[in-house]
Amino acid sequence: MTISEYVLVRLNELNVNHLFGIPGDYDLPFFDEMIDKKTGVKHINSRNELNATYAADGYAKLNGFGAAAVTFGVGSLSTTNALAGAYADNTPIVVICGAPNRNTSKTLGRKQLHHLIDQDLDTSLKVMSNFTVGSIRLENSETAAEEIDQLLLKSYFQKKPVYLEIPYDLQKAEVAAPDKPLDLNKNISNPQMLSEAVEAIKKEIEKAKSISSLVGPVLDRNQQILNADKIIRHLNACVGTVFTGKISHFEDHPNSVGLYQGKVSEEYTYKMIEGADLVITFGNPYTEFDSGVFTDDIGTNQASIHIQNDHVIINDEFYMGVYLKDILPILAEEVQSLAPKSLSIDPTQRKFSFELKDQFTPTDNAITIDRLFVQFANFMESGDTLYGDTGGYINLSQAEFKKDISIMGCGNWGSLGAGFGMSVGGSFAASERKTGKVVSITGDGAFLMSAQDLSTLIEHKQDITLIILDNSGYGAERQIYPGKERSYNDFLPWNYEKLAPALGGVEGVTCHSYVANTEKDIDKIFTEVIENKGVNVVRIMIDPWDSASFNVRFSEALRH
Repeated sequence: MTISEYVLVRLNELNVNHLFGIPGDYDLPFFDEMIDKKTGVKHINSRNELNATYAADGYAKLNGFGAAAVTFGVGSLSTTNALAGAYADNTPIVVICGAPNRNTSKTLGRKQLHHLIDQDLDTSLKVMSNFTVGSIRLENSETAAEEIDQLLLKSYFQKKPVYLEIPYDLQKAEVAAPDKPLDLNKNISNPQMLSEAVEAIKKEIEKAKSISSLVGPVLDRNQQILNADKIIRHLNACVGTVFTGKISHFEDHPNSVGLYQGKVSEEYTYKMIEGADLVITFGNPYTEFDSGVFTDDIGTNQASIHIQNDHVIINDEFYMGVYLKDILPILAEEVQSLAPKSLSIDPTQRKFSFELKDQFTPTDNAITIDRLFVQFANFMESGDTLYGDTGGYINLSQAEFKKDISIMGCGNWGSLGAGFGMSVGGSFAASERKTGKVVSITGDGAFLMSAQDLSTLIEHKQDITLIILDNSGYGAERQIYPGKERSYNDFLPWNYEKLAPALGGVEGVTCHSYVANTEKDIDKIFTEVIENKGVNVVRIMIDPWDSASFNVRFSEALRH
């Protein structure tokens, strides 16, 4: 098979059925192969390279792996912000770039090649090395297959992005077809370190009288939620979720104490997590947003175990080369011989800023953030998929949701526009799963950054509800300096409810558009969109200075 076909076959083994990207003169053979060969990977023509990479990220967060394809220079460098976000938020994706022919470097001379910065063919490779775990250009067909396999597996196991350049003249060069699939289940941990870490963890558990736990995004990326749950249930540990990995499975858990963000947390959540003798974190990078802008005291007055993607830290002692995917199945069995701890969860204490029980009868009053997200939490059902973009995600992170809702957002990278871009890819992943509804919630400022791909959703007849919170500007930034009127936080709003028809949708058939001003409007719209096929665009009018009560605490912490 050709090298392009080989890459696509391997991607399909990684559960990639849709690839997002923009064709260009240097990558056309690759796209030809994707169309002509039956590899199981379908091309989705994004509206720009940044959005294509966001979409690959959002697809991977739900499906396990993602891919985008672009052309050289102008395409590859356009992917960088989304690639950096995938790196920061532990998402395995590959960006495939068509590059000039291999003999180009020998024939340049004084020629100024298009898409080339001066005479440096390695610009993209140099840039990508800063936020990938592997950036390579294939040089010959003899080693191409092995290099592709190693690169993709590195991304898959390390949960980080990679970058693959394929010169034009190699994209249809032939290699041997793979004789066996990629081994995605192999144990990659250091055996001695793994054994020592398991024993050390058991000793810490035995010493503790009470245990708290936090579950984060890397746990979800490794599909280890059930093993973590088995450990938490047997040990009778309380469990909190975090901003970058809001796993609804644990928010519906009998041991749940809510969303933890350091001192930004609800008081009860903070007390339960930091008041235990021992805290165990499962796949939690120590990020600014998860720690409430580093207002936490995790491990200061308690013992601590941090199980990261590729290492374990026990009271500041590192066990390198121990992978979460390998140690959790072992721990899930080993802890069964240990005595459970005492735990009492007080059902009267508040664990979330917006709780399901706060649902109310809607009125003719204008919508506020505090009231909206209570109703929104009740709108979401088990099996649904939810993506949030900066302001929208910051608010939804504080809401209590029903179990088994897949929740993703812009994460600690916090790039405006990422959440909606991710939801485009996520809608395709969700359609493969054939589960519940897909919802994307974003602020108007964030939506402006990646809005073009609303047309991608319409073109491919995706079923999705897009909620745009219209407060005529950057609401989150207004709260960092409350009371100060600044022109840089304001912009002229679009007529968002008219965008879908303008971008090719047919109102009432492939798209449905709404504007909500009151609580009753929201109630009516939430009822209607459940029955609609296609793209629902819901514009919710919010006072420019309205903010959730919890966000005041969070914004204060963000002031530099």
